[in-house]
Amino acid sequence: MNLNAKNLLKRFKKIDVESIQDDSLREKARKLKSKQGGFTLLELLVVVAILAAIAGTATIALQDTDARASAAAHVAMMDELNKGIHTFRVLNKNQFPDTFDSMLGVDLTTDGNAAAATFPANELVAIEDAGTIALTADTVTALNDIGISSLQYLDYGNAADLDGDGDTTDCAAANVVDTIASRANAVVSNNIFMTPAANGCGGNQTLAAGDQVLVWTGGYERVLGAAGVPFDGLGGPTLGTGTPGEAITVGADTTPVLMLVGLGPSSTLFNTNDLGGMTTVPVYRHVSETQYGRFAAVFNIGTFNAATAGGYDTADQITFITVIDGAGDTKEEELGEWDGTRNTI
Repeated sequence: MNLNAKNLLKRFKKIDVESIQDDSLREKARKLKSKQGGFTLLELLVVVAILAAIAGTATIALQDTDARASAAAHVAMMDELNKGIHTFRVLNKNQFPDTFDSMLGVDLTTDGNAAAATFPANELVAIEDAGTIALTADTVTALNDIGISSLQYLDYGNAADLDGDGDTTDCAAANVVDTIASRANAVVSNNIFMTPAANGCGGNQTLAAGDQVLVWTGGYERVLGAAGVPFDGLGGPTLGTGTPGEAITVGADTTPVLMLVGLGPSSTLFNTNDLGGMTTVPVYRHVSETQYGRFAAVFNIGTFNAATAGGYDTADQITFITVIDGAGDTKEEELGEWDGTRNTI
């Protein structure tokens, strides 16, 4: 805009439009004045209201997007782990990967075995549909036959100073969660079953009769696709009365004993030097930073039988059933989180 135009505009703004006698000129001047006046307050309020409506719609549309994206990734990981375990078995002459995480804790240093292993009382493991049972000699033999000879246990007896402060009780049962939460060390919950040399609190246990393992108590239809007797943490046929991780002393006869093991980095499934070893260890992210965030494999190791010593009969052939996530959800339940038909965690 040149100087003359600016001067004319200033002079025009000073004109009293209503003093113009000619009706046509007065109307034209009014229109021209209104164009020079910019937005009115009402117009601005309308624009702001429209922008707020658009923002609200976008917020609703994007609600839980991150959680649903994670659920989609978890479903893909569960598929890859299923394929990986089956592939490993085929390539290794019917031998499954070994050295899974037991997801149980015990003082291996003092006890020397895992017969007293229990579910971590500090809520380190997020899976609630689980109890414990002791392996029989027949089950240990059957597990060895398919390549599973040892598990990683959380060893509360490790004399470990993981943060360099001189305190060697970082792995004690009462201190594990604080050790994970501390920013003074390199310990993370997902690697907690590894040994102190790898910034964990774990210890390897060669399986023997009497060692405790984790078993699924979340109902057989969820993982097998066929109806079975669901039971509580005590193994009884009623729901909602047990405590997660309690020892199963009574099982419903003829129903499967489903062993749970964590798919952590200590497993030979992730040893790239082994034939069929996977290159990455998938992480489950719908848990807190102090909870174990790995997936778990489900193995059918036998059937409950109250008349048999140990409370169950070992399967003629131990079989791999499926993979569940770190919160105890199946693939179908995780899919529900992805498509919005089930609340995300």
